[in-house]
Amino acid sequence: MVIYLDIAFLLNCVADAAALYVTAQVAGLRLPRTRLILAAALGGVYGIVCAFPPMAFAASLLPQLLAAAVMVFLAFGRQRAFLRQFLLFFLLSCTMGGALLAAGRLLRENGALELLQMLDWKVFFLAGGICFLVLSAVFRGEAEHAAAGRLYRGTVELRGRRAKLTVLLDTGHTLRDVLTGAPVLTVSRAALEDLWTPEERTVLDQLEAKGPAWCLERLEERRFRLLPYEAVGVSGGLLLCFRADRVSVDGRELGPMTVALSPTPVSGGGCTALWGGERGERCAA
Repeated sequence: MVIYLDIAFLLNCVADAAALYVTAQVAGLRLPRTRLILAAALGGVYGIVCAFPPMAFAASLLPQLLAAAVMVFLAFGRQRAFLRQFLLFFLLSCTMGGALLAAGRLLRENGALELLQMLDWKVFFLAGGICFLVLSAVFRGEAEHAAAGRLYRGTVELRGRRAKLTVLLDTGHTLRDVLTGAPVLTVSRAALEDLWTPEERTVLDQLEAKGPAWCLERLEERRFRLLPYEAVGVSGGLLLCFRADRVSVDGRELGPMTVALSPTPVSGGGCTALWGGERGERCAA
């Protein structure tokens, strides 16, 4: 059998890039283009390695799991929900890779209908059902929010830079700015990496470990301040916040707004931000 390395590399890159993109969309994660290209290229190289007979062992389950874990780490970095992201990516990559191979064979073979007739449909539906159950159990929150229409695309702009968000419309999120009384958008710190200068990024990387007061002392931008809040089990907490130049949710402009930085992920439901106001509710001037 003749193996065209360039075609194998391209197909594996496309399949892995698509799987990583869908993983980012479902999990509400930021996926920089450079990281996506590097991770997909690694997948392409891995696909070529598996094509050589002496390296056939690389196509077994354990090496595939290791390669998938490395690709997820390259794409998303160190995340708290790494296992969930890894599981989703692995299932998606297996599905997409198998679909590409099947489509290629159907196009290459004259007896396409015969191949379909030879397919063991019991195994096909069993495998599909298992994947559905796993994804439903692990990513049920994302599916519920999406089905209920509570997930929206949003953006935050600061000093000409923009960060894209997946916003959960949460009526139980009642955080408001004590100065203006307006609703506050709460965003996971990691989702706003594109907004910061290198110096700010170095400080904000320590937000969870050092706390908001420590970070505020080392941030020169005056728009940063501390925002008091109360929650279950927290009688008087503080969040680091800043005044964004522009915020939009679901394509609606909300104008300048106070944005609170959460040092940890804001939800397990596939979002990177929480918004308790109406989609068109503007911040007070």
